[in-house]
Amino acid sequence: MNDYERIAGVIRYLDEHQAEQPSLDVLARRAGLSRFHLHRLFASWAGVTPKDFLQCLTLERARRALGEGQSILDASLDAGLSGPGRTISVCNWNPPAPVN
Repeated sequence: MNDYERIAGVIRYLDEHQAEQPSLDVLARRAGLSRFHLHRLFASWAGVTPKDFLQCLTLERARRALGEGQSILDASLDAGLSGPGRTISVCNWNPPAPVN
């Protein structure tokens, strides 16, 4: 498996398991890499860290749920967050610009 396939697999896994908020350790095991190597490789290919990518997915899911009229509590829990306070902090988070 080449680096592209590894990172594509991690991105697919994050998209499918976003509500579970998988840790870097879980992602690294799935990719067959150390957590440090995965972090560097992911940032190199995706332009953001795995954590920042997961936060973007979480933010999008929470915003979509709020836009559909869900309560902030339901939107928070559906997005994999611990509660409304965490949703507010994520919604106020400004994602970093991708690295070229």
